[in-house]
Amino acid sequence: MKYKILWAIIATFFLGGCVVTDPYLSKSGWKYSQQSELLEILKTDKYASLCELRPIYEKYLQNKNPKLFNKLLVGYVQNLANSCISVSSFKASQRAKKAGKTKTHYEIQMQSAKASSIMLQLQSGKSIEDILKPYIPTSPQFNRLLLYYHSMRSGGDSKQLQKVKLNIERTKLMKPSSWSTFVLINVPEYKFRLFEMGGKKMEFAVVVGNKKWQTPIFTSTLKYVVLNPTWNVPDNIARDELIPKIIRNPNILKRKNMVVRKDYNINSPHVDPRSVNWKLYLTKAYKKKNLPHKLIQKSSGRNALGTVKFMFPNRFAVYMHDTQAKSLFKKKHRAYSHGCIRLSKPQKLLKHVSNNYTSHGFDTINKRSNTKKTNYINLKQHIPVKIVYLTAYVDEGGTLKFFNDVYGFDSSQKLRGTP
Repeated sequence: MKYKILWAIIATFFLGGCVVTDPYLSKSGWKYSQQSELLEILKTDKYASLCELRPIYEKYLQNKNPKLFNKLLVGYVQNLANSCISVSSFKASQRAKKAGKTKTHYEIQMQSAKASSIMLQLQSGKSIEDILKPYIPTSPQFNRLLLYYHSMRSGGDSKQLQKVKLNIERTKLMKPSSWSTFVLINVPEYKFRLFEMGGKKMEFAVVVGNKKWQTPIFTSTLKYVVLNPTWNVPDNIARDELIPKIIRNPNILKRKNMVVRKDYNINSPHVDPRSVNWKLYLTKAYKKKNLPHKLIQKSSGRNALGTVKFMFPNRFAVYMHDTQAKSLFKKKHRAYSHGCIRLSKPQKLLKHVSNNYTSHGFDTINKRSNTKKTNYINLKQHIPVKIVYLTAYVDEGGTLKFFNDVYGFDSSQKLRGTP
């Protein structure tokens, strides 16, 4: 009897071939569990990443072509990693704006999501969720907006749905950094928020850059505070606004408490403004050159930066600061600066930062401020600063809010596919 069984096994091996089938694998090489997992994700569009893949998904449901299934997986991962915004057309629109003399910048963080790497992970037996996990945005706004997106798809305002979807895509392009303790400036909302350990610590109004001098959308780090700051006028502002006024009326420098120096060093000797050929700096030869003379507004009660500025060093020369123009905070539309962020409650922020992020405490720093001399205070713990552009935002109470498209990014960031 034993020999009959053995011969039956051998016959089966030779007649049926040497391929041993895995009952957990489909003909395409997918695990059945992976197939059902991806189908469930696609059915609900769990991570809002179907976009232009929707026709392919519908075609797959009809013919079950395994090549289409592979394409759906790769495309879904790539859309989750790098958004459904047409980045190439957006970059083209940004170049056109800059050519039209608009100061604009929108940071885009692209992730590597190669098809070969995705398929290798699939073949190694990874679950679909594990393959997707590294690409899921870490911003709290991603999950909050996603909840509204799924609830609104069953019915509601199509324009609002489109706006929610676009802002979900924006969270995919943000740097995947920590969202525990950080400063958040939401430009279209004209709002400052400070979060600590995931909870909101403070919130107040801000003024941001105007349409021609847009506040750049990017991430940096708050490193130090300047008390009684001087205003080092950037060359582009000097060329476009101040030098023409100086040519017409040289006394304007005295009226604005400004001096001229060879550089921005506070200890550099002054230069007699009457010795400078200001008209030369408006010629084409100096259009993109650094100006050899710098305009500096001395610290005083009339200084454009007020009594304090919060520095997060960056190539755009923008920062957060106090302001003399307090009346602007009463306006609903608050895009008036040259790109910097003007704070409605700088002293409140200074007190909190002094007591919690420096070695001095607010009483000591306040005494330094009262001397009216310029002082630099380093933070012992740096704070991430995230300047974002969200025209749809879910606040900490779970309320969805919409804001005007102040810089026109809602129009220039085109989505591939439909909501």
